[in-house]
Amino acid sequence: METFSYDAWDRLLAEVVADDGKVDYERLAERRALLKEFVAELGAASPDSRPDLFACEEDGLAYWINAYNAFTLDAIVDEYPIRSVWKTRDGRFFQRRRHVAGDAAVSLDDIEHEILRSEFSEPRIHFAINCGANGCPAVRPSAYRGEGLRDTLREAARAFLANRWNCRVDHKARRIFVSRIFRMYAEDFAGGAGTREEYRRGVLRFVAEHAGLDLEQIAGYEIVYNTYDWGLNDTHRDPNIGPITFHEPVEHFAEADGELRELHLYEGNFCNRDCSWCTIHGSPDGWYQAYTAEVLDQALDSLAVDGNLKFYGGEPTLHTPEIIEAMRYVRGRGFTGLITVFSNGIQAEKLIAILEADPKTEAVLNYSIYHGRDARPMPPYARERLEEWASEHPNRIFQGYKVLFHAGGGTDQEFDRDRESEYHGMGNRCVRCFPVLTTKGRFHACPFAAEIDSPHFDLGAVGTKSGTVFENYRRFLQWVDEELDPAAEAKGVSSCEMCHRHLAELPVPEFAG
Repeated sequence: METFSYDAWDRLLAEVVADDGKVDYERLAERRALLKEFVAELGAASPDSRPDLFACEEDGLAYWINAYNAFTLDAIVDEYPIRSVWKTRDGRFFQRRRHVAGDAAVSLDDIEHEILRSEFSEPRIHFAINCGANGCPAVRPSAYRGEGLRDTLREAARAFLANRWNCRVDHKARRIFVSRIFRMYAEDFAGGAGTREEYRRGVLRFVAEHAGLDLEQIAGYEIVYNTYDWGLNDTHRDPNIGPITFHEPVEHFAEADGELRELHLYEGNFCNRDCSWCTIHGSPDGWYQAYTAEVLDQALDSLAVDGNLKFYGGEPTLHTPEIIEAMRYVRGRGFTGLITVFSNGIQAEKLIAILEADPKTEAVLNYSIYHGRDARPMPPYARERLEEWASEHPNRIFQGYKVLFHAGGGTDQEFDRDRESEYHGMGNRCVRCFPVLTTKGRFHACPFAAEIDSPHFDLGAVGTKSGTVFENYRRFLQWVDEELDPAAEAKGVSSCEMCHRHLAELPVPEFAG
């Protein structure tokens, strides 16, 4: 029986994959003809166009894993030398349909999300497909094949978790540190849609099974997701993770949850900077209102006890004693989750004082001010001090999004292409943030629209039952899907622009009383 051939792929991998699973891209460029030969073979036949070549499900699964990896290498070598797959020309590395599989044009996202994750019930694909990042699993020096594939994938998962960067247990602290892959694809490891707690248990079950750990022993441990290294997995470049890395949120909305996993606390837009693109029009002329016990009690009532509480302004370091006291207040009333402080970092010592007041805190710096791009940079001494502290305290200070949104002061501005959300594969639709509780005592549905006083965003107030707040947040997300995003697309604007310029054209969500 004729089968799909991986001979060219085997020959290429044997020449370009190093012992540690990285890729010699300079050698790959020299052997580009062999890569193009295999890419052409993938284009000529797939499990859809030539099912006769793929006798069983495992054969089809192996094809799509190999196709993903080959198309990734081909896309990288097209633009090499680059430092990361996020540094490509058009910013659509994963979204652009630049390859053909069995006469059908596909993107890397198509293969990963629409085919591999949707059609195959196999979470261990995440330890076989490689997107060209150091945080990915090692590249296998030979092709994946249908025969014995499940065993091969099991061994790949075990090998991945054997690396301390991908899995490390601190029994004394009752924490398990794992790759952020387990956060990005929690539902794949934990099964169908459920609560955040069900996802956590599912991830722990998978890790315990494949890392040889006692599930009962680690069942109550906190999961910490390590920083993901997006640097290119190039044998000619050493990994270079700086002391202040990109921030990736841990919490996400789960349909079956009954409480907020994340909540912003907003003290106003009083700030020691007046950046033109600020989504909330922050400035020295802005307003500030102190935290009260009533507001903090409402936050505790509405937020999961182990969730993520985010102090947001304005500039929180302008009120450092109040922030520290608010942190002590919520800790004294049983909050065990993560506290995040969004700051421009200019008052470095005050930000460090906030972080040192509580061991389970983190700070997220404004990207533009930290890098001095589209904004006045932070003073050199402040940057040096924060980087010094971050080196001594890993995973406590991060830099925020590179993206600038067309909201607030940025609504009508034109941004460089690599600062647009579309460039980073985020699209133009609502990013669906968790809501905000302001120090004025109102729940607002969107931190980017916190200065828009409109019933479209009104989820409740101090005194509103937590279940009602969460139900209104769910209804707001439904309104986003059914009203906001379609209207913005029809008008040819981003959803942020729709809220800031055309909100009156949209019906108010049907919130619960």
